[in-house]
Amino acid sequence: MHALNYRGNYFSVDGPLNISRSRQGRPVIFQAGTSPDFMDIASKHIDGVSSGFEELEDAIAFSKELKKRVSLEGRSPNDFVIMSGHNPIVGRTEKEADQIQHWYEAGAMDGLLIRQELPSGFDDFIDLVVPILQEKGIFRKEYESNTLRGNLGLPYPGDRYVKFIIN
Repeated sequence: MHALNYRGNYFSVDGPLNISRSRQGRPVIFQAGTSPDFMDIASKHIDGVSSGFEELEDAIAFSKELKKRVSLEGRSPNDFVIMSGHNPIVGRTEKEADQIQHWYEAGAMDGLLIRQELPSGFDDFIDLVVPILQEKGIFRKEYESNTLRGNLGLPYPGDRYVKFIIN
């Protein structure tokens, strides 16, 4: 625990808060956007981003640039998640089916955010697409962790107020 000693216009607090740290260390921070300023902020401070590119080439270029910036900030690109938002139209055959595997394997996204206007779209996706993605090893069958951070494969953040001394 550490003293905050915060004084502001609307409140003041000496601290510390007398509760333990979250199992995640801190909440997972996501942000949406694609501008250069956004990428600068995200590469320094954010755990993951949400993007909504329609074209694969644009999504790949964004992913590569953002992960390069994350690396330049001294962070591992593997400890940063890009979630691509899509509104899939589910086909009944593999020939008709949404490009998730292709986008994932091309490095355009690490995960998928599903947008649907109709509730039946979620049911079709779960019943028809998820089993195929699980079969291909792209979609998990069970959760490995009991936190969002763990299931996204993000590292547990260290406490910035703790200093380790190695003898």
